[in-house]
Amino acid sequence: MKRYPVSSSSSSSRRGLAAAWAVAVAASCSFVAAPGLRAQTDDFNDGNDAGWSRFDLALLGLNGAQYSFPADSSGGRAYRIYAPPPVVDVGAPALAISYTAPLYTRFVIGVDVLNWATGVNQAFGIFARAAEIGFPTIDGYVMNYNVADGDLQINEITDVAGQNTRAELAVALDPRNGPYRWVFSGYENNFLGQVFRLPDTVNPIASVIGSGVIGYDRGQSGLFVFNRDGNVTAPTSFADATFDNFAASAPPPGSLRATVFELQPTPGGVARTIPAAIKVAIVDRETAVDPGSVQLTVDGQVIPSSALTVDNEVVVPNTFEPFPGVTVRYTAPAPANLAGVHTNRVTFRDHTGFTQTHEWTYSYAYLKAAHALPPGSGRNPGFSVRLVQSIQNQPLPNSLARAEQQLATPPQIPVDLTTNTTAPVINFTQKLVPDNPPSADGHFEDAATFPGIDPFGNTDDIAMEVLAYLELPAGAHTFGVTSDDGFELRSGASFTDPDALVLGAKTSGTFDGTFDVIAETAGLYPFRLVWFERGGGAHVELFTLDPASGERVLVNDLSQPRAIRAFRDVVRPQVKLQAAAAVNGPYADDPAATVNEQTRTITTSASGATRFYRLVGGAALRFKTVALEGTQLTMTYE
Repeated sequence: MKRYPVSSSSSSSRRGLAAAWAVAVAASCSFVAAPGLRAQTDDFNDGNDAGWSRFDLALLGLNGAQYSFPADSSGGRAYRIYAPPPVVDVGAPALAISYTAPLYTRFVIGVDVLNWATGVNQAFGIFARAAEIGFPTIDGYVMNYNVADGDLQINEITDVAGQNTRAELAVALDPRNGPYRWVFSGYENNFLGQVFRLPDTVNPIASVIGSGVIGYDRGQSGLFVFNRDGNVTAPTSFADATFDNFAASAPPPGSLRATVFELQPTPGGVARTIPAAIKVAIVDRETAVDPGSVQLTVDGQVIPSSALTVDNEVVVPNTFEPFPGVTVRYTAPAPANLAGVHTNRVTFRDHTGFTQTHEWTYSYAYLKAAHALPPGSGRNPGFSVRLVQSIQNQPLPNSLARAEQQLATPPQIPVDLTTNTTAPVINFTQKLVPDNPPSADGHFEDAATFPGIDPFGNTDDIAMEVLAYLELPAGAHTFGVTSDDGFELRSGASFTDPDALVLGAKTSGTFDGTFDVIAETAGLYPFRLVWFERGGGAHVELFTLDPASGERVLVNDLSQPRAIRAFRDVVRPQVKLQAAAAVNGPYADDPAATVNEQTRTITTSASGATRFYRLVGGAALRFKTVALEGTQLTMTYE
């Protein structure tokens, strides 16, 4: 059985194999299992789903689902469920459910989520208390991710089409950033869904909670995929997700304790402000948190309770009434080392005396000097802009994943319009410009319509890529974006760096906010902005904010002396390898060296004598790997 480590320091007893696994998938619930407790587990390493039941459209004479067992990343097997588009439209969307036999009222269901189709309008996840499993009769509760809208949800399902959303959180989940563990638990009319980024099974990166539900009190547990597209026979009207390590059990009464609901900065994530705004939200369940017991430690320093802001409730997005519990906030002084990894720890007790400890790490949005080019090396002011639009396949999902598929080369979603141009600033609108009198979609008067788009014509399902080198002084900068719909801004070693740091994002819906960025050294850094729109209004602005004065300035607004400058091209200093017989030099250019700046690889001949090497090239370059084969020395750098 493939198990990720469980690092919870909760003081719970763990009896028996089934009990240990139940604790592993429900660490956030502080679940203590009883000996001999009924439970199901399946790691799918046997390459089958024996003991599971399946429902899909084959039972209606339509395209049936495919259940397969691809290799996972740890030498075992996973469980992929693929529901193709129906062959004809009889009102049944692509749908597949795989479920286990026992009936649960109280439940803890855990599963690892490895992969899913990102460019389709689908929902997938965990079914609980499922009854009358069929089409269109199925009822129950689901914890699901709505891919098109970027929402984690708890839904009450009645006859498939009847959906009552009990909890919802906008969160950017991406299979490239996983794998994830999902835990869905419920008792009476209280439901909690949590997502953990493996291998951390203690600190949730997203949570949804719903209560006051009147509905289904007993049923089966399982997994499902479901397409939400109205055109059920379209090529993109399929559903597809891959799971692993499923477990379900009935927790004893009283064992679903007060639990951490939210941690900020996000565990393993990036702080969006300097200094970091720290938040710990703990919701009551079958036990209640003792507010006076909460202790916060920041980078090893215990924070006095007098410095904490404590509210005796937890405010949950998209819910009118707060939930019982405790919310603790603290703004830490900016640390001396912004480039490092920072650690927070929270400890608390519930009213029974049960103690829990959560420790998590985060970092700041830190732009490495190795990614910078020298100040003054920029050429051709402005931004490179590429805009694409898909007309024939409208409507498309409202998501960043869809935008990236449109912008891919070749496009993964057919595009009907492509525009390549330049822009002095990023301040676009779909409205006619200029209005009389001038208007603003965001914080600035509208500057230009989206290139190639007729404001009187079809203005839907657009994606845009913006590239530029931004010349930044060393230190902290506050960037801002207004966006309708979503966006992502990132910076790395290059425009196409797959490991680029995400500085700010809204993967679905609209955004108007800021985020802090630190430049390690003065220089020109490559930035990539992706913007997308589904329907309705459309605009985007990229600016900086002076936190002291509140003044906003468009990036590259040449009329503003304080504006950050943007360039489409740079003059790159030649990278050279230098060698010396002693670490202190003297160094000289290595005549045998061959430098490939595209792959950032250097090859040279090894002489047999001790040699010391350094890189020169106008930036803070550093060696990444070194390999010797025979007399050939190969080095990579960043």
